Parts: sequence; C-alpha cells; structure tokens
Amino acid sequence: MIVSTQVINEVCSVLVRKAAFTEIQLKQTIQDFYDSCSVVELNAEILLNASNLRRRYGFSFWDGLIVVSALSANAEILYSEDMQDGLIVEQRLTIVNPFK
Repeated sequence: MIVSTQVINEVCSVLVRKAAFTEIQLKQTIQDFYDSCSVVELNAEILLNASNLRRRYGFSFWDGLIVVSALSANAEILYSEDMQDGLIVEQRLTIVNPFK
C-alpha cells in the first residue's frame, strides 16, 4: 500500500479532533504508517506538479498533493471518498470511492 505524507497528516488531524488521540497514540499511528506502507514524502516536484493538476482538474490544494503523490508512486488506483469517483487522471490513475 502507498500513502502520502498528506494522508498521514489528515488522518492525524481527524484522530486528534474526533477521537481525542494523545501524542503517544499519534506517534504510534505515524510509525504504523511508516512500518506498513510505502510513504511518498512531499518535495518540490510534487508541490509544483500539484499546481498543474489543480488547474487542469479543479482539485483542492490538499487533494492535488494526494493525487500527484499517487501518480509519482505509479499507483493505478487512488481510494478517496472526497474526490470524483471514476475520474481517470493523466490517463493512468483512477479515483475510486471505496464506500460506493
């Protein structure tokens, strides 16, 4: 499984707000991601390419980072409940809503 640092950020934010996770729990969650997933870390190339995709596809700033991270990892499927189900990005990444 591939995950971007942006996804880890969002998961941690929700866990703090909605599940009152402690710092110890957050640290363990972050470590679990790094232990069990291939993590795509944000860099200048991803940040700049996300700008191009936002313009072309109308993604939010944060979603653009996630999509470009998936593309940079050569993922074929991106699971997201927020983005347009079935959208094919750059003719190689399909967005799938896992709850549909």
